[in-house]
Amino acid sequence: MAIVYNRQAFFWGAHMPQLRALLLCFLLAALAVPLPAQEGDLRPQDLAVVLRPDVWGQEQAYIEGRLQNAGERAWSVEALVAKVHSADGTLIGEAFGFLTGACGEALPADHVLHATDSAPLVLQLDLFGAPEMPPDASIELLPQASLREDATPNVAQDLPGIRQVDRSEIVELEWVDAQRLRYSSGCWRDVFNQRDWFELDLQGGERVALPAHPRADAVTEQLLQAIDQSDPLLFRRSFFSFAPGQRRAFYRSAVNSLVTVEPNGSFPRVLVDDIYNISLQGISWQGDSGVFVAWFHAGQGSEVSYAVGNAEGRRLSLHPAEAIPSRTVPGVSASGRGLVISATIDGVTGYFLKDSASNFTLPMFEAEPPGNHWPAPWYAHSPGGRRIYIARPVDGQARLQCYNPDSETLHDLTALPLQLAPDARSRMALSPDFTTLALAANGVDGGLWLIDLQRFGFCL
Repeated sequence: MAIVYNRQAFFWGAHMPQLRALLLCFLLAALAVPLPAQEGDLRPQDLAVVLRPDVWGQEQAYIEGRLQNAGERAWSVEALVAKVHSADGTLIGEAFGFLTGACGEALPADHVLHATDSAPLVLQLDLFGAPEMPPDASIELLPQASLREDATPNVAQDLPGIRQVDRSEIVELEWVDAQRLRYSSGCWRDVFNQRDWFELDLQGGERVALPAHPRADAVTEQLLQAIDQSDPLLFRRSFFSFAPGQRRAFYRSAVNSLVTVEPNGSFPRVLVDDIYNISLQGISWQGDSGVFVAWFHAGQGSEVSYAVGNAEGRRLSLHPAEAIPSRTVPGVSASGRGLVISATIDGVTGYFLKDSASNFTLPMFEAEPPGNHWPAPWYAHSPGGRRIYIARPVDGQARLQCYNPDSETLHDLTALPLQLAPDARSRMALSPDFTTLALAANGVDGGLWLIDLQRFGFCL
């Protein structure tokens, strides 16, 4: 599988030896200044050599792992250099690269690793003509880094009723029950069984790293063959997931259709097809109701198309090409009949309630919607009635608001710790007892926060 990075690292291949030689001289000269050694503040973790196709389609070796700031000082890591030695100490290879985000994109050269921070790394490896990495070889990682005395951690203010429980790039949320939250960190584009999963006990505060998602073992070769997803690259971009608390699974097919199937891949039901010209960007399940919303857009700042369906294979909404587009990812009710979108309709810009099966809308309130990277509203039908939780910027500050559709009243609840870069993503999920809202984000300021809704009064 080819990984595309947006820095000069991928011009260092064998197709450009002169440029690589010049770059090597530059980096070796840079290493003449004092740098943190492996036993210092910056320490590599889980280094491994992997083989992948490069941007020219030829197999290339890369060093992957993480870089941990184990000290108390802050560092900016401009580049990474590695030396590979054989068992007798002979230099047999070198590698060059940088820190990345969870999806492999290069972090800015001025990105700061504060105390206890870590980040993924990738380096392109040249073994000086050797066909493969010797099993007894060692890797010495030499970060090209600068001490940042002026840098302070980007820590959100202490907000009553809100606590941060993870600082990783969090991309998916699943409530097991009212006291247990399962969530994953990693790249949002990867399927669920290719990410790291954790389970948090709200009552005891214990967080446990799971060896895998509980349903990861259900992804068998038989299943992949049945749904024509045996190609690892194709499957990795399929958005395959099992409906929480349900039997069936969802995936995007090789011809870009939205399909649900039985756990063994049988009884496929196509919900949406003829969507070749729009890109699926994600899917969100509405708790354990079996209802989901899948959304499509062309990138940052573009409008969002969407489809609502359920695990049994029934489409509950208009075709994405027919529905009124939204400025933000839509929120969906547990029944799948109601949607929350943002748009300009009849000259009014704001948030609207929309019938999934038609384009009938009711205005909620006027507002300038944020981009499509903000959380989708969470549409809940609690014992006290309908409640819609919305995260959006107000006067430049991220706020959590609650709209009561029955009283047609908008309540401002609290400031939020979100600091979303344009290429970041965020999502929310409400606990089954309607008391705790989980808020997650990826990117350099990503994390997971728990919001105690009982601290903010009633949304009447």
